[in-house]
Amino acid sequence: APVVARCELGRARFRRIRRSRHAMATVGMRGLNIFIQDVRNAANKEVEQERVDKELANIRKKFKKVKDMTPYDRKKYVWKLLYIYMLGYEVEFGHMHVVGLISAPKYSEKQVGYTVASVLLNETHEFLRLVINSVREDIISRSEIFQCLGLSFVANVGGREFADALAADVQRVLLNSGARPIVRKKAALALLRLFRRNKEILVPETFSRQLADLLDERDLGMLSGVMSLLTGIVAHDSTGYEVCIPKVCAVMTRLARNKDIPADYQYYLLPSPWLQVKCLRALQYFPTPEDPEYLQAEVEVISGILQGTDTVRNVNKNNALHSVLFEAVSLAAQLDLGEDRGLIERSISVLGTFITKSEPNIAYLGLNHLTNLVAPDTLEAIKSYIPEVIPRLHDVDISIRKRALDLLFAACDGTNARDIVGHLLRYLTTADFAIREELALKTAILAERNAGTIPNGKQWFLETCLTLIDKAGDFVSDKMWHRVAQVVTNAPELHARAARATLDRLRMGSPHFMFARVAAYCLGEFGHALGGEAPPAETASLLLEEFKAADVDTRRVILSALAKIAMRADEETRKKLGEVFRAHAVSEQVEIQQRAVEYFVMTNVAGNAQRLQSVMQPMPNFPERASALEGEVVTAGGGAADAAAVRKARPGAVRVPPPPRGAA
Repeated sequence: APVVARCELGRARFRRIRRSRHAMATVGMRGLNIFIQDVRNAANKEVEQERVDKELANIRKKFKKVKDMTPYDRKKYVWKLLYIYMLGYEVEFGHMHVVGLISAPKYSEKQVGYTVASVLLNETHEFLRLVINSVREDIISRSEIFQCLGLSFVANVGGREFADALAADVQRVLLNSGARPIVRKKAALALLRLFRRNKEILVPETFSRQLADLLDERDLGMLSGVMSLLTGIVAHDSTGYEVCIPKVCAVMTRLARNKDIPADYQYYLLPSPWLQVKCLRALQYFPTPEDPEYLQAEVEVISGILQGTDTVRNVNKNNALHSVLFEAVSLAAQLDLGEDRGLIERSISVLGTFITKSEPNIAYLGLNHLTNLVAPDTLEAIKSYIPEVIPRLHDVDISIRKRALDLLFAACDGTNARDIVGHLLRYLTTADFAIREELALKTAILAERNAGTIPNGKQWFLETCLTLIDKAGDFVSDKMWHRVAQVVTNAPELHARAARATLDRLRMGSPHFMFARVAAYCLGEFGHALGGEAPPAETASLLLEEFKAADVDTRRVILSALAKIAMRADEETRKKLGEVFRAHAVSEQVEIQQRAVEYFVMTNVAGNAQRLQSVMQPMPNFPERASALEGEVVTAGGGAADAAAVRKARPGAVRVPPPPRGAA
C-alpha cells in the first residue's frame, strides 16, 4: 500500500509539472486561449472551418510584417498554427518562423520552435536542412537545457542528413561522463534514431567497447536509453557486440537482486521491469555465446526469472511480472544448449500452468508462447498439455479460441492426429463463423500432413475431407476440393471408396454445392469402379437433381461428369443426357453453352461416342506438388515468434542468431 501510494503521488506530481510547463509556455497568451475556446464552442463543422480560415488569414497577414512582430507574437501565432494543424487542417505557411524560433537565443522561444517543428515537419521536409546548424549548436552548447531540446528533436525527426551531420556530436555527448544522465539518455535515443537512418555511423570495432562501458552506469534512466540503443544496433547486426553480453547479464542480476534500485524505478515492488524486458530482448538477438561464462550468465538470469515468477492478484503487477517472464522464455527458446533441455522444459512447464488460468490475458499469452515454442525437440513436452488446450476451444473469448487452435495445429503429429482432427470436426458444427474458415483449412491440412504416418491414412484423409466439405461448405475454398481430387486421383485404392462415399451422400439429398462439385468429379472419374452398385442412370439422375439448383461453377463440373457418364452409359441414358446438353446449348452463360454444345456432339452425334472415347478417359495422375492449402495458413505470433523460428530452423547444434525484427 505505501508503494502504491508513492506511485500515485509520483504520477500526480508528474501531471502537475506537465501542466505547469504547458502553462508556462502559453502564459499570458490571451489571444491563443480565446481562439481555442472559440473552436471548442463551434456549433458545427462549418462554423469551426470559418473560424479557422479567419484565423489563418489573420496569421498570414501578421507574418507579412515581420519587423513589427515581437517574440511574444511569434510564439503565439506559431502555437495557433500547431493547434490548427492538430485539428486536421493543412498548414502551408509559417515554417520559416518556426525555424527562426529554434535559432533564437532564449529558452522560451527555442522550446516553442522545437515543439512545433517536431509536429509540423517530418524527416524529409526541406525546411529541416535550415535548422541542422542551429540544432548542432544546441547539442554542443554548455547549456544542458538546450542540449536536451536539440537531442529530443533529433530523436523525433532526425533523418539521413541529420545522421551525416550530427552523429559524431551526439556520440560525444553520450560518451561524456561529465554530462548529467538525463542528457546522455537523450543522446542515446537520438543516436539510435540516427543509426536507423544510416547504419554506417557506428563502427563495431570502436563503438562496441564504448557501448559496453556505458552499461556499467548506475543510473537506471541512462541504462534504459543505452539498452534501447543496444537493442536497435544488434537487431540489425550483432557481430562485434558480443562483449556487451556479460554487461547486460550484470544489469539483469542487479535488477533481480533489487540492489541499489531507487524508489522511482520500482513498479509494484518490481525493480524496473521495462528495463528487464529490454535486456532480455537485446540478448535474443545474439547467437548462443561460445564462451561458457557468458552462456552460464544468461542461463542463471533465465532460471531466476522462471523460479521467481508467480501469478498475483494485482493486475498491474501481473502484467509486469509476465512481460519479463515471456521475454525470458523467448530467450530460453533461442539458446542452443545441446542435450541439456532442462531450461526449455522448465519454460514449457511454466507456460503450461497458464493455459488453465481464468484470467484471459494470461491464458492467451500462455497459449501463444507455447505455440511459438513448438519445435522437434520440444514437441513431446508440449503435447502433454493438449488435454488442457482442447477445452480452450470453447472459451467465451474468441482470441483465446484462435490461439488454442493455433497450438493444436502446431502440436499435431502422427501420434495424436486422429484425436485432434476428430475433435476439430466435432467442434466445427458449433464454432463461431469468424473462426470456421481457419478451422476448416487447418483441419484439412492436418489430415493431409499426417495421412502418411498413420494406418489407413489415405482413407482417413478422404473421409475427413468429405465430412469437412459437407459440414463447412460455405467456409471451404475451391483449393480444398481441388486438393482432395488430386490426392484421390493419384491413389487408385481410393477411387471406388471416394465414388461410393459421395454417391451415398447424394442419395441422402441436399448436399452443399461445394460437396456436389467433389461428388461430380469423383462419380464422373471413378463411377465405373462401382460396377453394378450404381448404374450410370442412377448416378446421372442424382447429379441432375443437384444441377437444377446449382450455381454456375458447380454446373460446369456436373456437366463434365455427365458427359463422362454418358460415354459409358446405355443408349437410353445417353439420349436423356443429350437432351440436357441440347437444352443448355443456348444458355446465357458462355462457359455452360460451350460445354453443352461440345458434350452433345461428342455423345449424341452418330459414331462420335465410339470415335471420341479416348477424350473421356479418366484423368491421369497429377504431378506431385506441395499442397496449395499450406500457403493459405497465416502464422500468428509476430515478433514474439522469432526465437522459436530460430529454434525450429536450427540444424542440429549449429548456433545461429534470430532474424531481425523491430526494436522495442
